Amino acid sequence: MKAPLLERVADGTGGELAAELQVRIFRLMCALTAVLCLGVVAPLNSFQNLPLGVDIANIGLGLLGAFCYWRSRAGQHHIALFLILLVLMFDLVWFWNAGSEGSMTHFFYPVMLFVIVLFSGWKRRILAIALWMNVGVLFLLEYVHPAWVIPFHTPQDRLVDLETGVMCSFIAMAAVTWFILINYNREQKRVSEFAAQLRASEANYRTIFNSTSDALFVHDLDGRILDVNEQAGTLLGADRAQLIGRPVGDFSQGEPPYTQADAKAKALLVLQGQSQLFEWRFRRVSGELFWAEVALRACEIAGEQRVVASVRNISVRKQAQEALRLNEERLRLSMEASRQGWFELNIQTGETIPSPEYARILEYEPGEFKSSLQEWMDRIHPADREAALQAYRVGVETGQPGMMEYRQRTKSGGWKWLRTVAKVVEYDGAGRPLRVMGTQTDITERKELESQLLHSQRLEAVGTLASGVAHDLNNILTPMLMASGLLRDKLPDAKDRDLMKMLDDGGRRGAAIVRQLLAFSRSLAQERVALDPRHLLHDMAQLMRSSFPKEIKVVETLGEAPGMVEGETNQLHQVLMNLCVNARDAMPSGGTITLGLERAEVPFGPATKGGPHLVLSVADTGHGIPPELLERIFDPFFTTKPVGKGTGLGLASVHGIVKAHHGFVRVESTPGAGTVFRVFLPVREGPAIVPAPAPVSTPTPTQTASPISAAAILVVDDDPAVLMVTCRFLQRMGYRAIPAGGGREAIAALQEHRDDVQLVITDFSMPEMDGPTLAPRLREIKPGLRLVGASGLNQDARAQELIALGFSEVLAKPYELDDLLQAVRRQMPAAQ
Repeated sequence: MKAPLLERVADGTGGELAAELQVRIFRLMCALTAVLCLGVVAPLNSFQNLPLGVDIANIGLGLLGAFCYWRSRAGQHHIALFLILLVLMFDLVWFWNAGSEGSMTHFFYPVMLFVIVLFSGWKRRILAIALWMNVGVLFLLEYVHPAWVIPFHTPQDRLVDLETGVMCSFIAMAAVTWFILINYNREQKRVSEFAAQLRASEANYRTIFNSTSDALFVHDLDGRILDVNEQAGTLLGADRAQLIGRPVGDFSQGEPPYTQADAKAKALLVLQGQSQLFEWRFRRVSGELFWAEVALRACEIAGEQRVVASVRNISVRKQAQEALRLNEERLRLSMEASRQGWFELNIQTGETIPSPEYARILEYEPGEFKSSLQEWMDRIHPADREAALQAYRVGVETGQPGMMEYRQRTKSGGWKWLRTVAKVVEYDGAGRPLRVMGTQTDITERKELESQLLHSQRLEAVGTLASGVAHDLNNILTPMLMASGLLRDKLPDAKDRDLMKMLDDGGRRGAAIVRQLLAFSRSLAQERVALDPRHLLHDMAQLMRSSFPKEIKVVETLGEAPGMVEGETNQLHQVLMNLCVNARDAMPSGGTITLGLERAEVPFGPATKGGPHLVLSVADTGHGIPPELLERIFDPFFTTKPVGKGTGLGLASVHGIVKAHHGFVRVESTPGAGTVFRVFLPVREGPAIVPAPAPVSTPTPTQTASPISAAAILVVDDDPAVLMVTCRFLQRMGYRAIPAGGGREAIAALQEHRDDVQLVITDFSMPEMDGPTLAPRLREIKPGLRLVGASGLNQDARAQELIALGFSEVLAKPYELDDLLQAVRRQMPAAQ
């Protein structure tokens, strides 16, 4: 708080008024007072008959002026003291010097000038009013107490006094005016110099303002642009005049968060002392948008709060950042799509930095996944650990990129196959490896597909072998079945007939095994139609309820019809029958078999067709399958049943038939808890065919022989046993049989017996010339000749081709005597 006025007067400081110009004026007033009082007024008063107090007051006032001038030169400016004493002396002398008739009133004019010049503001107003009131009081006192006034003795005294007062007042005012003019000129010169410096400073400021590489904007709190540099015009595509006065919002994108309101919000934060640095979407005069970095600062310009914005074009940087972001995103997505993660390992400390995808591969959330060299080793499958550690050591020692494949434990306790590719990327000054970086790829699906592919290839190889073996087996079994039928009735001893029946049953069992082999090798493909699998499952459930032991419960969970499949009824019946029989055998003490049907979407893959599938399931509550045997259950001739109880072809046939239907089989089994087989078949749209029950063939009693017909049958087969038995049987049935061991013999025999031969029975698979090749040669010799083929392989796929070649029908080996006889009678009805 400032000291009161009287205290400042007492200590003689008056520092608030000690400006340079005021100090000079104060000194001038003090000097004038001293000179005029001591050099003019006091001498002239000696010619007047004035009271002694007037002379003493004049001399005292002059000495006061001299004293104040001297103190001012020493740095102590007694302005208030001088004013108070000056007014008091004038008031005292005013009564001694004839009051209003004397010259003292003239001296109040310099005093008023003194107040106006040396004081300012409220002090000036108060002192001026007080001074005039002081003069008014003096006149009032003179009017009320005229006796207080000492008049002049003579008119000459009054004249001299008035002349002295006027002269002193004019001299004082002239001196003050002259002093003011001198100092005004001096100040004008200083102002001119300052203006020149200001212009130079403005030029320097403008040069600096324009020389910066950033665009600079000065705007008020409302966002109105007050000044810009040249770079701002270049940045916005406009000159300075087009920018001044416009709101900054005109050059923003105009959409949140790049609007005028958003700009004002940031400006308010700047005024609160929070400098702002942010990115902004600007709009050029042409309408083109670009990215800029803006730095906002608050400052005071010409006494007003202003905001200065430094704007830098960062479009190139943003493009580079966007390109980098896109590349990083592409890398992340590609690694995610390929199920890859990355890691960084500190070799010295064992600390590991894993990527989020690495954590997800192992079923962890990135935030909870912790990894180190030791934890990595602990997660490796015991069977793979030593090989993986050896590969790691070799990679660290050689520094060359290394690759290893191993299983790692997941969060749920399962195992996933990973492929790690890594390399040492940093060494210390001594050449010791410090850091390894690499990728982790989830190859579990690939490993499973490889296993499935190897299994499928193995099954296809076995199937191809089975297809070739089936032909030879059929040629072996065909004469056995036919010969047993011919000889059984000729044996008089019943025991001999029983032995022959045992041979016949063995041949039939062998023929059944051959049919299973052919089904497994997909050689029994037949015409397929759209089927509703609910009917297949329902028929199978009915068959199991009527034929399986009563201890086995059959449950159907078919639900609504989810669609249809394209398939062959008998083959799909065989698939379900094989699975249900296996389920029955897995529950010797009884249990539950559940037949299910559902719809599922299957992803596309190397081993799957993909798309909507119907899933036929057969589940049991039996003893289950050990895990070590699951990979082998579809292998041909592999069985877990006791010797003589199974052929090992049931599941192999299931695999072959389902694969031929463009489907696949999946199995889940828990030892002691049961097994579930799921057959996936592609969905087909179209009308459903309700499958009819498979026909049950019954043997037709062989009729007795009749007289040999004149019509001859040419029998062609490269297997002597089949050829002999077939001819013996036809002869026994009353037909004339002409044997031929191959295509050339058949052509020669037909040429020799052209008129007698009415029918040709020919094998399909023969060396040099097979049945389809032989057929047109024979029909060239005898047009219209009837042909019957015999083949150990299914020929339905060639039906149209065989009809065009002249074949009326095809017998499937191994066939029995009755099948052969019925075919002959169908082709030669007139010869019966």
